[in-house]
Amino acid sequence: MKYYHLSGIVLIIFTEIIKYFFANNPSWVEDYYANGIYLLISFILQKISILYILPGLFGIPILFFIFIFLVSLSKQKKIVKFSLIINSLGFLYFLFYFVWGFNYYRLPIDHQWKFKSAPFTFKQLASEYEETTVHLLKIREFLADTSKGVDLVRYNVKNEEQQVIIQKNLQLWLKNHGFPSEAKVPIRYNLPKGIFLHFSTAGMYFPFSGEGNVDPGLHPIHFTSVMAHEMAHGYGFADEGTCNFLAFICHTNDQNPYIAYATTLGYWRYLASNVRRISPSFFNEKMRELPTGIRKDLMGIQNYSNSYEDWMPNLQYKMYDAYLKGQGIKEGMLNYNKVIGLVLAYKAANSFILNDSSLPR
Repeated sequence: MKYYHLSGIVLIIFTEIIKYFFANNPSWVEDYYANGIYLLISFILQKISILYILPGLFGIPILFFIFIFLVSLSKQKKIVKFSLIINSLGFLYFLFYFVWGFNYYRLPIDHQWKFKSAPFTFKQLASEYEETTVHLLKIREFLADTSKGVDLVRYNVKNEEQQVIIQKNLQLWLKNHGFPSEAKVPIRYNLPKGIFLHFSTAGMYFPFSGEGNVDPGLHPIHFTSVMAHEMAHGYGFADEGTCNFLAFICHTNDQNPYIAYATTLGYWRYLASNVRRISPSFFNEKMRELPTGIRKDLMGIQNYSNSYEDWMPNLQYKMYDAYLKGQGIKEGMLNYNKVIGLVLAYKAANSFILNDSSLPR
């Protein structure tokens, strides 16, 4: 077998070696990749994304399968065809990490900004739940009365406008905290409804095209918080809890009540889920105290998601849990809940308060 038949395997081995060194030296990832190579990559992907006729999520896989099909039809020897396929898979494996995946080995955001997250007590969780609920209800007063769901026709912000607001807020926070913020992450939502919901997820950042993708079948309020999460991935944050943190902390005090409400409700749902898991009785008591209107919003979000049948019950969770653990995130899917510890630590270290004073009066 000629040496070039093994190039895909060589690329995989090379990638694994880099991953090993990055995993043991996260400061290298920050110095040479996240603040160097990745900035150039994200700039290039941003510029070429406007040329895509289809979202990269579709276009790039289609091109790959066309390549595989053409290889299968060629008159090359079977060993050559096989090596071409293996080499292309090896190249994709390397490319995934080169264009984005090495961000999994970055220094945690709290370590960089010196507000280190720590395990929290139920007392802290309950207090944070109470404070966030008060803030959430204050924002909601600008959108609907306590007995009605949010009027989505009147108050919903157009997707294009949401993208601009979320981009601006995220860039400002990153700049103020010493992170690169020049890039603009494109968000795709011109997708078939249910493309992610049928697999028990809401969105996806596609590294090969540098685009965030959000399922248009989501409830509009849920859509906003998912957009904020996926956009954070595009700035080089692979950790799910970190993206949840940025989706909340950058937008919860926004002057647009719809943006502030949607992103705060996204965080509130993580708080409520953890409260329910630890103390069902406390959770049930607090749910009974919630105004009818916010319960209608929550039911609406659930109904939208439930309208798309889960095609792979439990399998998506197990697969993504294994994937995250394979990237060095030991807690797997529980990493999403890391947002709570990050918010608590950030608020304590930076005197950050939930504030509705910027909202229109």
